[in-house]
Amino acid sequence: MKKSYKWLLLITLTTLFSIALITGVASAAPDTMEEAELWADISEEINEAPAYEDEKPADRKWAISIGVAAGVSPDYEGSNDYGFGFGPNISASWRDTIFYKGKSLGANLIRQQDLKAGLIASRATKRKEDDNDKLEGLGDVDSGIEVGGFVSYKIKPWRFRAEARQEVDSGHEGALVELSAGTDLPFTKPLVYIELATTWASDDYMESFFGIDAQQSANSGLERHNANAGIKDANVSISVGYPITNRWKIGAMVEYKRLLGDAADSPIVDDKNQFVAGASLSYHMGSKYLPDDLK
Repeated sequence: MKKSYKWLLLITLTTLFSIALITGVASAAPDTMEEAELWADISEEINEAPAYEDEKPADRKWAISIGVAAGVSPDYEGSNDYGFGFGPNISASWRDTIFYKGKSLGANLIRQQDLKAGLIASRATKRKEDDNDKLEGLGDVDSGIEVGGFVSYKIKPWRFRAEARQEVDSGHEGALVELSAGTDLPFTKPLVYIELATTWASDDYMESFFGIDAQQSANSGLERHNANAGIKDANVSISVGYPITNRWKIGAMVEYKRLLGDAADSPIVDDKNQFVAGASLSYHMGSKYLPDDLK
């Protein structure tokens, strides 16, 4: 009976996030950021919440988390208009080697207790000119795939991470380098993690999202703007995890980002101060811990 109850909960949650995805996509407003992009970004942030971490990932064959996430974010980076989105929040791992979360798929090639490094592929951010009236005449920035590598290091309660990705499909064609440092706060429940981060962006990325060339200026009426490579932003985020049971968990995040340099000076930027917030309910499951002789 207990096992049947667990499977009923899982089926119910799966149905709920499927409905959320279908409804969210069907009801997407043309003047707001696409929900798929919004909840994927928020889900990835929420999955960093301490309560969402597997205590012994290397000791399991597999683990998976299925849930629903919702959040609020600017229509585009630099906008002062905000949109709401929701959809599934899914993450998974296999032997602490292959992992998926939010919009990223990766592999831990180095797996030590406190140090991990490997390869990562992520869906690149896109932007449509009908996301907001301010973007009319600028054309679309297509989605694509970013590939690269990462290294992370933990020394309780601190965590450090560096990640570099290059777009290789048909999107912004640029590169990003993200650096972050954070710490777990000394709470038992809820579990709280605070992080400081910054992003460096290449010329191609900056021109795609913040530059205005001659043709775009003529089409939109905005002044021309050359956006060169440099530090794009600095941000602080707080993620919170609360375990309702061993399997059911609530996660939430809030982020403040300050645009910098040529990004902040772009004519499309109406507000240099950007905010993102979201929450998620997830069901977590995995294989039993492996015996010592099978690890």
